[in-house]
Amino acid sequence: MKETMNKPNLKELADLLNQALEDKVGIVHIFDSEYPKGGLTVAFRKSNEFKSGCMVDVAVATCSQEDSFNKRIGNMRALKMFYNGETISLPILNTLPADDINWAVKNAFKALYDAV
Repeated sequence: MKETMNKPNLKELADLLNQALEDKVGIVHIFDSEYPKGGLTVAFRKSNEFKSGCMVDVAVATCSQEDSFNKRIGNMRALKMFYNGETISLPILNTLPADDINWAVKNAFKALYDAV
């Protein structure tokens, strides 16, 4: 089955999600649940740890403000980007709860999303 804008290949998505679980790649979604148009899906993994914090490799899939947010499509796009090396490295400082990297990544991108 071919991936389309509204219907990702579910087997491929399941394989990507299983690989992400094995590789400790996290996924967070940022969107407005009351007005679910547009949004972000971020695939990420801690890459380096330092005394002052850590670096996190991230891949960000965006959903147009014209389209309804879909977690499956976001997962597929963000994970494909992550595994294709389409990532950037961002610092997460120790001032954020280091034990919850999901929270830190989600809040960093939510602040950015809300500002735009």
